[in-house]
Amino acid sequence: MRTQIRKIGNSLGNIIPAAFIKQLGLAEGSDIEVKADGNKIIIEPIKRQKKRFPYSERELLNGLDAHTSHADELASVSGKELGE
Repeated sequence: MRTQIRKIGNSLGNIIPAAFIKQLGLAEGSDIEVKADGNKIIIEPIKRQKKRFPYSERELLNGLDAHTSHADELASVSGKELGE
């Protein structure tokens, strides 16, 4: 696809066609790597690694029972709080 370099503020830039945006799964704010290879400009999407919570649900709940979960300390709502 042929496009042109355009003035964007004090810089020069190029618009990435919508077909490429869709094909590569990009969106506004996506990180990309731009590099020169000889007389070519290469633009590659940077895939962010999903932040994984350091503990699984099983690890968090390990050893939890009615006593250790403080179930005996659950609040009881009064009628006054409910507007009765």
